Amino acid sequence: TQPRTPPALPLTMQILLTASLALIAPQMPASSRSTSTMRRTSAQMPASSRSAVTMKSSALDGSMVGDYGFDPLNLASTDLNLGSANEKERSPAYVLRDYREAELRHGRLAMLAAIAWPVQELVNPVLSRALREPDFLSQLGGMSPSVLNGGLGLGPIPFTIAAFAVLIAAVDLKSIQLKGEVGENWLPGDFGFDPLNILGGASLEAKRDMQLKEINNGRLAMVAVTVFVIEEFFAKTSIVALNPLLFKPIYEYVDFQKFMDGAFAISSFRTN
Repeated sequence: TQPRTPPALPLTMQILLTASLALIAPQMPASSRSTSTMRRTSAQMPASSRSAVTMKSSALDGSMVGDYGFDPLNLASTDLNLGSANEKERSPAYVLRDYREAELRHGRLAMLAAIAWPVQELVNPVLSRALREPDFLSQLGGMSPSVLNGGLGLGPIPFTIAAFAVLIAAVDLKSIQLKGEVGENWLPGDFGFDPLNILGGASLEAKRDMQLKEINNGRLAMVAVTVFVIEEFFAKTSIVALNPLLFKPIYEYVDFQKFMDGAFAISSFRTN
């Protein structure tokens, strides 16, 4: 008998759709646009003049890309940086830049994880058969290894985790180095990595638009990965099996197969 797929699709799709709608930026009124223009003008001021403006401004004032004023726990005013122990009077704007740096890193990692999670559940069985290697995911019921699912000690997974830890440490060291070199002009998340030169010659508005897309997609990816982890933990089934409309290839649907069979059957009897 074919196993029954639990009806968990609405949970994932509703959460992801709700999160994506929540990330749509509202249209800025005219009065706010003029204020935003003044802020961008101040952002282009020399570092010595801009520091005076930044120190007096509030943290969530709408000038930062992706700032919708949503901070119910008031985290933006809580300085958790280790360096704050020696620098008690850090500006709220500087504190917020640290949070934006952390958000960008987590968002970028989550975007990779949101793709890798379902892809490895789809591709791993095929690759294991082709390469004649053990299918470690089969020991977890087809689910991806995680803290809640287990399996982090299987095969080369510990070495993969260690490699990612080394890469993250390298990014941390690079960030600290850039902060010291750039100083006041340091931009959170900017490591000078643009191999395709996407932002080369782009205007200020185009750069802000690209930054907004990145931060919104990163936030949505963090929500998606959290949903993947929780849903697999409670359903004890892979996210691919739980959400066939999102991850099942179209050629595996019976209706599509019938349509293609009928289309080729008709064309095979055609004569010139």
